[in-house]
Amino acid sequence: MTSDDNNSSVKKEKSLKEVELKPLFSSDGNESISSFEGIESDDHHPSHGGGHGHEFGVGTASPRQVVINIFISFVGSGMLGMPYAFSRSGWVLGILCLGVISALNVYAMLLLVKTRRNLESKGHTDIEGYGDVGRVISGTNGERFVNICLVISQLGFATAYIIFIAANINNIAGIPRAYICFGCVPILAVLVQLQDMKHLSPFSLIADVANLAGLTAVLCQDWEAYHDYHEPVMKFNWSNMLYVSAVALYSLEGVGMVLPLESSCENRDWFPSLLKKTLFAITSLMAVFGCCGYFAFGSVTAAPITLNLDGDVSTIVKLALCLGLYLTYPIMMFPVNEVIEDIVLGEGSRQNKGFRAGVVLFSAFIAWSIPDFGKFLSLVGASICVILGFILPSYFHLQAFERSELKLWEIMLDYFLLGFGVLFGILGTYQSFVNLMTGEGGGH
Repeated sequence: MTSDDNNSSVKKEKSLKEVELKPLFSSDGNESISSFEGIESDDHHPSHGGGHGHEFGVGTASPRQVVINIFISFVGSGMLGMPYAFSRSGWVLGILCLGVISALNVYAMLLLVKTRRNLESKGHTDIEGYGDVGRVISGTNGERFVNICLVISQLGFATAYIIFIAANINNIAGIPRAYICFGCVPILAVLVQLQDMKHLSPFSLIADVANLAGLTAVLCQDWEAYHDYHEPVMKFNWSNMLYVSAVALYSLEGVGMVLPLESSCENRDWFPSLLKKTLFAITSLMAVFGCCGYFAFGSVTAAPITLNLDGDVSTIVKLALCLGLYLTYPIMMFPVNEVIEDIVLGEGSRQNKGFRAGVVLFSAFIAWSIPDFGKFLSLVGASICVILGFILPSYFHLQAFERSELKLWEIMLDYFLLGFGVLFGILGTYQSFVNLMTGEGGGH
């Protein structure tokens, strides 16, 4: 990435577009590096030419590749906290909250797509990512605010991985959490120095395989445990509605990926339908995963669910997931490292090895300070994910369109999302902080 100050803003946002991108498999089954750095190379820049029905954005990804990329971008560690969330809210209320949050989330993401298309129709053909939308609508400060929110969310997701690793290694071997959290730092501090996404692709492939195998094995373990457990399960507990909603939002947060995913399509008109169908499938999978874990372990369901598993097979499952999330950490941090350097050290600061290692150390310290996986998920979900997922998309949509261009129900939904996001953010964040300070609602 160049250090030229004139190009720093464009390059910075291009880096942010690569959030959570990992290798895909092409249609012939061969691995193809599909970070959006590759998909949106100079040959396929969004401002060059147009897909069917639009003048802007030509990608190369087939519908199947886009679906896989959506799946990879949205399925992560949050799923492992869903069974515990259901155990607190009740499984029926949990499914209802998950469904509502998912529907609102998808609607807000598509608002971002509509906003970009409207801005493109007015001549803004350089919109590649979320931050660019903020820049066009609210200037440099808008772009900076969006990028700061994306950085915080990515750092939050990466920190959750260390919390998960510490909880499971401590459960397996009894090693103190402090040793595990800070023991993760040296290798991660080296991996975050890599400047090319392609260098991380082998780790990404291993991480994807380990995570998929681990999640599948957890479901199998839940099925075995279900036959030995007969405690009645709860359907509703309204006092924990905010908690399960926050975890659901954390688990489904991926709005920073929406515009790059759309740009990657061979035909951008496909994208809304692909997003809705894939998110419906992912939401259904999360509901099944949450119910299976809760039905298997009842009131003693832990966060993460892997803490409920025992035996030699469960140890392998835990280690596989730990490996997968450990190797995902540098991939999560890849798109935001240079943005963090710009924000903290000033524009043009690049490849500061000591600073990057310091960020890893900081995230390890946060992971050690907040040992409860479930509480941390709810805190991130109720705070930064609400801003990125609900508040900003609805605000940008209102600002990008003239009132005469919008139907009444669209305006009302925008204001509803704004109000809901602000209220949910305040109440959910407050409840999460209270739980952290008082020790209530611990997941293990």
